[in-house]
Amino acid sequence: MAEPNQRKIIEGYEQAAAELIPIYENLSPEIVLAPVLDYLPETGSEVLDVGSGPGTIAAWLASRGNHVTAVEPVSKFRMYGQETYQHLSISWCNSHLPELTHSRPWRCCFDIALGIGVLHHLNPPDQDRAIHILASCLKPSGRMILSLRHGPCPDDRPGFEISVEKVLQSAESAGMQVQYTSHRASIQDGNRRAGVTWTWLVLGAPGIAS
Repeated sequence: MAEPNQRKIIEGYEQAAAELIPIYENLSPEIVLAPVLDYLPETGSEVLDVGSGPGTIAAWLASRGNHVTAVEPVSKFRMYGQETYQHLSISWCNSHLPELTHSRPWRCCFDIALGIGVLHHLNPPDQDRAIHILASCLKPSGRMILSLRHGPCPDDRPGFEISVEKVLQSAESAGMQVQYTSHRASIQDGNRRAGVTWTWLVLGAPGIAS
């Protein structure tokens, strides 16, 4: 069961889903993922997308010939994605970080694990736990790709301060190696005006080529 703060965040997204779905769907995945495009699979990979929203990025990755496991606790997002992208190779799961319901069965199952704009919704201890859980889901040569939000969040979908240094420490303790880092302004006008910025990280599991 979700903790009180997590329930508040999920409920906030449920209430805002009708407004947020078209916003998310109008964001080009190529633009959203521009900082890390070189690290994403062309085809034939198993991808774990945690906090996949209505499935925009999951659908783009699936359309390239990958199988995506989309994890999304907000029922309105999940139902939209299941209906809209039922023709694509996407498996939907109702769960959330830091404790993924299926993390044990998923151990060493994925080539790529995505956490795009999700870790700031967790308190620092849970951020650490989430990174270890995601790392456990990766194959020996897999990659974890994270985007970390810095700046204000809506009151109904609160966020915690997130330290890049502490995230990297958690990744190192989980056996991950830094492959890429980048700091970018938000691509959304409103967030950019509010001072929201993002740190992108690509982390390689042991055995990945540099």
